[in-house]
Amino acid sequence: MEKKHGLRNIKIKNLIKIYKKKKDNKMFLVEGVKEFEMAIIGNYRPIGIFICKNIFYQNNMIKSFHNIVFFINIKTFQKLACRKNSGGIIALFKEKKISSLESIKVPKNPFILILDGIEKPGNLGSILRTADAAGVHFIILCNTKTYIFNPNVIRCSVGCVFTKTIFIEKIKSIISWLQKKKIEIAVTGFHNKKSKKLYQTKFSSHLAIVLGSESKGVSNIWFNISDKIITIPMFGSIDSMNVSNATSVIIYEIIRQRNTYKFSK
Repeated sequence: MEKKHGLRNIKIKNLIKIYKKKKDNKMFLVEGVKEFEMAIIGNYRPIGIFICKNIFYQNNMIKSFHNIVFFINIKTFQKLACRKNSGGIIALFKEKKISSLESIKVPKNPFILILDGIEKPGNLGSILRTADAAGVHFIILCNTKTYIFNPNVIRCSVGCVFTKTIFIEKIKSIISWLQKKKIEIAVTGFHNKKSKKLYQTKFSSHLAIVLGSESKGVSNIWFNISDKIITIPMFGSIDSMNVSNATSVIIYEIIRQRNTYKFSK
């Protein structure tokens, strides 16, 4: 009979420490079958996999990790799980080193998303999912306000946080790199007098879109160096949109233009 480990097991204790956001050891939790699969696709390696056999039915997925698999009972699993429908798997992963912008080869007709000070993990996760679906080449984060491996980022991105190329840089370094690579910078300025309506704007084939937090928007420095300032037209009583929804609207208008003008992604 396979042994099930309870909360007194040292591995489970370590898992609980991570669960309580003690991230000094640069580890994070991945909960859910799809999210686990995406982490593996993204070349993240698990250091501990905790399985509740009462609800886990994807045994082929963990065969190659048998030496780091620990079976836990359903009571223990429910104490650790953040949500109900996680498929019976929680895994502990180690962070990978994030590359610098200078190390990347710019693709043909680059489409880059820059997120300045996004605060809510759910919004960041949803944006990463949209960026993946739209084929955005990579994402750059600045003024980071949330941990990119926050459980809500992982859940709302459905694991896309592991498969998209993500950089974390200072604003001045990003601007310098964009200008050196001759990439057009389009900034969202929903209350800026110089902004132009999204559907009246033609975007370059070499493009970076900058979006900011719902509360503060983008940092002022972006307006001083931007090639374009854009806004989404609003027709109701409200004067702004959720940042993840706004990102979707803007990204897919750019995709529409790229298809119309035959820019390859």
